[in-house]
Amino acid sequence: MADTERTSPEDDAIAGRRPRGRPKKTVSDASGPGLSLENPTDSLPATARSILAAARTVLAERGLEGLTIEAVANEANVSRTLIPYHFGSRAGLVEILIDSLFHDFAVDIRRRQAGAASPGRLDDFLEMVRLEAIDVPGQRDFFELMVCCLREEQLRQRMAALFTVYREVNLTLAGVAGSDDPDRRRQLAAVGAVLQAITDGLALQAAMDPEFDLEGAIAAVEELMGTTVAELGA
Repeated sequence: MADTERTSPEDDAIAGRRPRGRPKKTVSDASGPGLSLENPTDSLPATARSILAAARTVLAERGLEGLTIEAVANEANVSRTLIPYHFGSRAGLVEILIDSLFHDFAVDIRRRQAGAASPGRLDDFLEMVRLEAIDVPGQRDFFELMVCCLREEQLRQRMAALFTVYREVNLTLAGVAGSDDPDRRRQLAAVGAVLQAITDGLALQAAMDPEFDLEGAIAAVEELMGTTVAELGA
């Protein structure tokens, strides 16, 4: 019988073997309105989790251009070969970064829904918009990653799928239930897209300008969208 040789993560990465330790998460794993409460990093080995934490630190401090394999390895104090071993590539690392950010968002949304006196109103959606916009560090990380998603097809498809979920969450928060009717589903998808544009647009402006009148903008959204959302909810 031939001897079997045990290889190190570094040897596997150099030899081009299949990356290990990646979480097997998809949008279909999600619960509720579409965002899973299960942390996508829980299935990662401890080393991979430390690499991911280091990547979030590097992203926050140096931006997307500074998010290199070498910089993340140095921050995590590990061999740079461990990153392709666990995540396959820089794109794979960015993908799980996106998933972890969306997980944080999901947990926050569910916590807010549980604490609401009467969940499912436009006010709940607007409160989410407010809290998202004032989280400037989180918005900087998010928009940094969006640039990467626009440039890389794999990440663009992943983000497009997550935006579909995000639009459903917006409608759920605003008190608008889903439907099996194709025409109504198209109508809901369009309104969900507008709500998503409002969320991201106001957050971007607030991140850019400390003097941005967020409360005035939210009041305008309430006036402009109140009737539409109320009719859809009814």
